[in-house]
Amino acid sequence: MRIFSLLLVLAALLPGATPPRAQLPAAPEVASYQMDVRLDPAAKTVSGTGRITYRNPSTDTLDELWLRLYLKAFSSTDSLWIEESGGQLRGDQLDPDNLGNIDLQSLTLAGSDLLASATLTDTLLRVPLDTPLGPGQAVELEATWVSTLPRVFARTGYGGRDDTFFMVGQWYPKMAVYDRGRWDTEPWHGNSEFFNDFGSYDVAITVPQEYVVAGAGVPAGETTNADGTKLVRFLATSVTDFAFAASPDFKTASTKAGDVAVDLFYMPEHQSAVQEYLDSAAGTLTTLGQWFGAYPHPRLTVVDVPDDASGAGGMEYPTFITTDYGGGVAGYAAYVTSHEVAHQWWPMQTATNEGAEPWLDEGLTEYSGARYIADASYLIGGALGVSARSLERTTYLALDPAQPANLPAWQYSGGEYGIVYSKTALGLWTLENQVGSERFRAAMRAYLDAWRFKHPQAADFRRAIEQSLGPQPWFFDAYIPTEGVIDYAVGNIGGSQATVLREGQVPAPVEVVLVLENGARETQTWDGAGETLTITASSPIAQVQIDPAAKLVAEIDIADNTVAIRPPFLPTLTLAERLVFWFQSFAQLVGLFG
Repeated sequence: MRIFSLLLVLAALLPGATPPRAQLPAAPEVASYQMDVRLDPAAKTVSGTGRITYRNPSTDTLDELWLRLYLKAFSSTDSLWIEESGGQLRGDQLDPDNLGNIDLQSLTLAGSDLLASATLTDTLLRVPLDTPLGPGQAVELEATWVSTLPRVFARTGYGGRDDTFFMVGQWYPKMAVYDRGRWDTEPWHGNSEFFNDFGSYDVAITVPQEYVVAGAGVPAGETTNADGTKLVRFLATSVTDFAFAASPDFKTASTKAGDVAVDLFYMPEHQSAVQEYLDSAAGTLTTLGQWFGAYPHPRLTVVDVPDDASGAGGMEYPTFITTDYGGGVAGYAAYVTSHEVAHQWWPMQTATNEGAEPWLDEGLTEYSGARYIADASYLIGGALGVSARSLERTTYLALDPAQPANLPAWQYSGGEYGIVYSKTALGLWTLENQVGSERFRAAMRAYLDAWRFKHPQAADFRRAIEQSLGPQPWFFDAYIPTEGVIDYAVGNIGGSQATVLREGQVPAPVEVVLVLENGARETQTWDGAGETLTITASSPIAQVQIDPAAKLVAEIDIADNTVAIRPPFLPTLTLAERLVFWFQSFAQLVGLFG
């Protein structure tokens, strides 16, 4: 999903060596798809025939299958998705005159019609099986369907010059997930995205000859037809989904991240952002590969969307992302791109259920992308712009920080959902600062190694992290799942004694430095237990500094962290810090962030 924080600040900003790609074991083939589809630009449809091979991944015997028909959410203003979202997402409104739909015309198993006994509820199709499917057994479903694309909205649809740009996502009949003894039959909600099984894809796409197709996976040939069309084929393995985009206007550019090809498809009017797109995509692939474990595919496709189709921007699929020009604001394209590339780890390798536990998807991704942007020294807004750290803090403070970050997506309103991104990202950044980057990244690698190509849950993430770092109750018990915040303040200073107050509910470990009148410094680490810490120094105290190394990125108020008996004439803030402070103050004053 497009980075929530950048939606909040855009209005204010406008007027080493690369390791080889990992050769990892293939993902389990649970849900695989062979599809032959045709894009009709005039009718705004994608019609398809396909074979779905589904293998029971469990030790249970299944007497039914469940499929998802996502485009049904856009077929009526009475759908659950539309009712919950109000027909809008990320500032875009569904065009009621150009709705979407998926018409599943046939679904058969060994020649037997399955639709006659199937039950459709909103976007979910329940299919009873005459012959139960035993553990490890597979079935092959044959399907035909026609997908009608909406005017670009909620990650999919058409737009651009003369409505010739197409972003095709959530577009085919998709197997639901059977995991831990149950089918995932939670309806598609307005905030939530997708939860899928791994498999392989073989997709042949017919388009007019003048169209350029950007597809997931790797290209596997192109043929020209006598009727003015062409067929392009893509193959993908160890993935959970397939998406493509098509336009006669696409220009292309490429780079490499080690032996991974990064192929960019961009609008000609966005030429100025090409290098930023390529550099940030390749840089994120390389850096996150070094931190967490290599990207396991040979290619990454990056799609830049037209200005009037921004609803298709900022979205992730396996081996395929869409990004956003953002009006040409320096650093914006990099920030969006880095976030979407980070999704290639969470959830494209650890396939968590974003609807049920979105913080394991969007939160880990927001952290990963922001950390890359910070390390790469991008500033959003140019040379005098905002750092990734300041941007994340600004967003967090502009929201209501006193919210849990681990609720199901459907329990947040549209505006509240941003807390899943920013609170999680800043908490992980704080945890990294406390234990050290190398230890933290090793813990994240251990989590990925244990759960790559599986469906981890929050308890699995915690177990993996704490096996590496030891217990972290402040993060997992007090911070993520509660309304708690991190906040410390200097209390009284008198002679050689000082008090430090824990004003927030979260007892995050914090360093306190006493600067003595004789120039000496004394340091103590407080575990945050209790509400007050009293410290006695060896001589009179001149100044108390809480968290002088600024490790607590998630602390909500840092203005009261340093108190001196005789304050200096000028505050010890850098120019950049003062600019960020006034930016935050102004934004909150005028209600910029909603």
